Amino acid sequence: MAGDLVIEEGDLEVLRDRTRDLSSRLQSVTVATAGDYISSGVGGERARGAGTQRRRDDRRRGHGSVARPGRFLPVRERLDQRLQRDRKRCCGDLPADRPRRPGDDDGRPATQDGGAVMATWADIQSWDHNAIIEAEDLIEEKVREAREIIADLEHAANDIRSQGEGPDRMRQRLTEIQDKLDSRLNELTEYALATAELHGYVSRVVAIRESAYEVAAELKETIPESGYVMTPPMELSNNPDRYQKYRDLHACIKSAVDLATEAETTVGPRFKALADGQYSLSEGRHSESAGLANDADPSWTPEEVSVWWKLLSDSEREALINKDPEKYGNLDGIDMASRAKANDLVLYGRRDAAGNRIAGTGLLEQARQEYNELQAEFQAELEATRGVVSPKLQELGRRRETARIRMQDLEALDKALDGRSDVSLVTLQAGEPGKNVLAALAIGDVDNAEHVATLVPGMTTNCRDSTALNLGYAYNLRDAAVSAGADPGNVATIAWLGYDAPPALPDLSVASTAQAEAGADPLRKFATGIHSWRSERGMDVHQSIIPHSYGSTTAGIAMRSIGKDVVDDFAYTGSPGAGVASVGTLGVDKDHVWVSAVPHHDAVQGVGTDGDFGLDPKTLKGIGHLSGDASGAKGYSTYGLNPVANHSSYFVAPEPGKENHALNDLGEVIADVKER
Repeated sequence: MAGDLVIEEGDLEVLRDRTRDLSSRLQSVTVATAGDYISSGVGGERARGAGTQRRRDDRRRGHGSVARPGRFLPVRERLDQRLQRDRKRCCGDLPADRPRRPGDDDGRPATQDGGAVMATWADIQSWDHNAIIEAEDLIEEKVREAREIIADLEHAANDIRSQGEGPDRMRQRLTEIQDKLDSRLNELTEYALATAELHGYVSRVVAIRESAYEVAAELKETIPESGYVMTPPMELSNNPDRYQKYRDLHACIKSAVDLATEAETTVGPRFKALADGQYSLSEGRHSESAGLANDADPSWTPEEVSVWWKLLSDSEREALINKDPEKYGNLDGIDMASRAKANDLVLYGRRDAAGNRIAGTGLLEQARQEYNELQAEFQAELEATRGVVSPKLQELGRRRETARIRMQDLEALDKALDGRSDVSLVTLQAGEPGKNVLAALAIGDVDNAEHVATLVPGMTTNCRDSTALNLGYAYNLRDAAVSAGADPGNVATIAWLGYDAPPALPDLSVASTAQAEAGADPLRKFATGIHSWRSERGMDVHQSIIPHSYGSTTAGIAMRSIGKDVVDDFAYTGSPGAGVASVGTLGVDKDHVWVSAVPHHDAVQGVGTDGDFGLDPKTLKGIGHLSGDASGAKGYSTYGLNPVANHSSYFVAPEPGKENHALNDLGEVIADVKER
């Protein structure tokens, strides 16, 4: 290695040989082949050829071997022809320029800027996420190679300890080579991140495209090239469930086309900038992380984050966690061990060079101090006014209550973590004052376990009241998976309290899907982050989502836009509504979608309105029915007046000598041994 070399006056030829060797290796760091993968992933064989020709043209213009897949998507003229033809076929003499009526969700492709269509249903039929993954892997390999070369050259430069004209020329030559390598590495890094972003889009488009075909098959419909499927008028009144499925089909088509359009407008310019040599530069070899961005960009997808995080060294990751733990404790796409380490610093305080906690830097300590100060101030004002309620006292009371809620949320997390080496805090978002703390607690090694299951709880969930309860449920799910045959060291379960769940009635927010829709995207990104990090390391994971109550609607909505192969099994429990009208809409193999429903005292099941909450999952065609027999669970009731007495019995441990068959079946799903 270059680091073992000491350069003296007579040894310059040795270093010249080494630099020539490194320069030769530089020439092999190319992404030419990756361009073909990308082109084939978004445009089929025709695009593959176009990408190759563009690459050749780029080389002639001096852009090295950077390939641009070209435009992902054809122009509007083709769509217009298809759309008019299909309208004629379906609707007779209906005018092609008939304006959309308010609420006319007919599945016609999305438009931008007053009608300029950028993507069509036909355009995305050849999209292939596997081709993008291959391109991603190839480019990352080249980035790692380039970073190794730079490190070698850095060692070589440091080894020139002699003085004189010859050594000075050698230092200058090394600097020139390093500068070229920096430029090349910047190029490769941007290519890797752009490809990772494209991977996220293509994966989601492919999954939604397949969902559309699943729903169409259920309806015995054929999706034409235009993507325009008309809802038969009689479906409006005669068959509400089929009408809801048509809505799902139209939504799938529109979502896929919209995402493809977004890919064109978001990722397309990144590839064009690369081809034109106008991409933004990283910090270079003298940065904290040579050739890579020193910090994660807030706009990055989980796929981009995973690529970047994997390319960093362990010391670089450690530095980032210590620098900004609030950010890295919640960054989807990095490993859960790093997230837990960061959240430990946030909750309990930063550490000094000796490893000791720095007083006043922990969120829990700060919350307690704030509450105590406000309590003292409130008490002083109460005594000063002799109990008379004043505007100041009211304001102090409001602030004290806000501080109390935050303190109790954090204390509940602290209690859950205390003395449990197998539990880690993998999400911690304090948010604004007055908002619930959001969190996720993992049991086991999420980064390495073969089976990972995420429990998504429902209404009334918050950290202060629900942490212990849902952590207990997560333990029971893990134990059930082990009982089903999974190795104890290969199962990890997560209690995901990562969205703002509505309170129970009489609060009317529980009757709306607004909070489910708000929580869907964070859940999608969380699950995608687990999958993308494992994929970056070449480690497969069987990932299950086990949603409950209002959380099942949240999860159902999230699954409508999940990427291909991210989630392997999905099981509704105590669901007010599936968030969809068809199993095929969920982005999971339809043979791995399940529902569990107890027969007594779970009035939440199917209570949501079909138009908003989706259909009752028990009624979904093709869904797998798990046991609803939770009669062996502690506290299970077949009598009494409480209509929701058994609403959470799916996750409750059994009485001694009894079985909770509903819990057992969920364990089989998590262990990937449940059969139809």
